[in-house]
Parts: sequence; C-alpha cells; structure tokens
Amino acid sequence: MRSRPLRAGLVLLLALLAGTAGADELRTGDIVLLGNDSAWGFVARRFADGDDRWSHAGMVLREARGVSVVHMDGSPMGGHIRREALPAFTAHARHVRVARPALGPAQRAQVGGWLRGQVARDTAFDTGFRLDDDPAMYCSELVWRALDQVAMTPGVDSLPRVAGRVYVPVDRLLALGQVLDDRAVRGAVAVAGRH
Repeated sequence: MRSRPLRAGLVLLLALLAGTAGADELRTGDIVLLGNDSAWGFVARRFADGDDRWSHAGMVLREARGVSVVHMDGSPMGGHIRREALPAFTAHARHVRVARPALGPAQRAQVGGWLRGQVARDTAFDTGFRLDDDPAMYCSELVWRALDQVAMTPGVDSLPRVAGRVYVPVDRLLALGQVLDDRAVRGAVAVAGRH
C-alpha cells in the first residue's frame, strides 16, 4: 500500500504532466464545493437545485502565506466563519469541485478584502438559512455575497424559494464560474498540502 505523501506526489506529478499547474492555479475568488456526509451536508443536499452531490462551499483566499479557503463552519457549538488551509478543508470530502468566476484583478482584490473583513469580524453561522438577516451567513450565502460585492451574481430573483424564503443552493454556485478540471484541483490540493 502506498503512503499518503507518495500518493499526493503522484497526483501532483500527473497533474503537472497533464498540463495543469498546482496550487498556483487557484486564485482568490475561486469557489470550492465539497460533497460530504456532515449533518449540515445532509440539510444542504436536501435543498439542492439539481445536483445533490454538493453539500458545502467556500472561497479561495490566496495570500503570501499560501492558499486557504474561507467558509462558514456550522458547528452546533457556535458556528462561525473560518479560514482553513486547502488540504484541511478538502480532507474529508467525497467530492471536490472548483469553479472560477470571471473576475479581473481588481475584482479579486475586492472579494479578498471582503473575505478578510468577514474573518476579522468572526461572522456567525446562520442557522436560520436566511438571506435577509445580516450579518450571519451560511456557506453558500458567503460565496454569493462575496461575488455580489463585485456584481457577479444574477440577483436574488433568480434564486429558489422554500416556504416563501429565498435561499442559495450549494450546487447553484457552480453556475457562477467556469468549472476547473478535476486534475487541477487534485494537483492544487497536493501542492498546498506540501507547504
């Protein structure tokens, strides 16, 4: 049986040979979707807009210290926003997908600044899953609001409703950007795990 570092190295090598860069390919503002079996994941999958594999989302924040993912932690013990290294964020996922919104450098900087501001405020997790209860947010709402800062969302009217309330399904986030090749994602996770 191969060791985990050896497998990660092989994944990275295959990604490089396939013409995909590793973690350098991920940029601030990229959307990371996970499929997992957490309690909140079960809830998220029940409200999918079509593809119920996706249960959690976060947004890449690329800084000098490396690539991290900003996301909402829905812990019942007081969930809040978190900044987590990419390998830790994806560690328990059954599925991982990255979508890249068409952001220019100034828009990426604005999204990054907004994300850092939310982390500094220690934004609370929104257990009511409401879009109208600032400042608390749930995971897909965090991504939606970050992109809304730079007018990259189609608007609330495009979102589905449950019991008269608008919500952002996790799988709907894939439509906000170009989906990156899975090899690039695996390569990015492998490279980030080595730093």
